[in-house]
Amino acid sequence: MSRPPELWAFILANTFLFFISSILMLLSFYAYYQNPRKTSYRVSTIGFAFIVLGGLVEPVYQLVVRVDYNMSGTELLITQSCEGVLLALGLGLLFYAITHHDSERSTTGEDSTTSLDPNLYEFDESRYKH
Repeated sequence: MSRPPELWAFILANTFLFFISSILMLLSFYAYYQNPRKTSYRVSTIGFAFIVLGGLVEPVYQLVVRVDYNMSGTELLITQSCEGVLLALGLGLLFYAITHHDSERSTTGEDSTTSLDPNLYEFDESRYKH
């Protein structure tokens, strides 16, 4: 049986969403692994995991559980609602992680600006001389 081009567009779009959100989730997990004290990295990893799950709800139900790409209106509303809730939860966790990233500073009492290299913003002329 021939598959319509709309189905292939659906599969490609969801595959793209899965790969991009999985890569972002892995990068966020790697950042958390490198800095386990930063809870914002853990929260962002969980947020990206919810986005991955949200992106998988409809294609998995439609192509694996139902094994048909024609869904009734009720099934479509339920799967889109589940997908929307998971995506909203993931984006909400990302928003929380971004807005609370700087609030977890070290408690050593040292100013974070003193640990920066004083020559950080100087132009290195030797790199650009031919």
